[in-house]
Amino acid sequence: MMKRLIMTKRRNIIVLSIAFIVSAGIWINALSRNNKKKKSHLSAKVFEALNGWGYDILVDDTVFIHQESVPVLAGKKGFPKKQQAEQTAQLIINKIERGQPPTITTFDLKQIFSFNNNQNGQPNKSK
Repeated sequence: MMKRLIMTKRRNIIVLSIAFIVSAGIWINALSRNNKKKKSHLSAKVFEALNGWGYDILVDDTVFIHQESVPVLAGKKGFPKKQQAEQTAQLIINKIERGQPPTITTFDLKQIFSFNNNQNGQPNKSK
């Protein structure tokens, strides 16, 4: 009787050990698959719209954001300059890559518009 109890305990320990090893293997496999997933490629495409310039943000060549007008500003007016649309699209991409929401603030736009108005290196006189 005692011998049978010892055999049962030993068998239970072996079964639990095998279950633990299999479970650990499944977790390790799942974690390694998540680490190997392909990182999405972000890119921007600037286009001429009816009222100025706009941009698309693409994720793996699929349109993720289509922006025909200047965000934050009322109305449907596009960016006056192509370079402004390019810089705004790049800012959006940078925010997405940092895990931030793809939003533009009025401060962001002021920086972009101010930079484009002063490309000759002259300081902004309105400050």
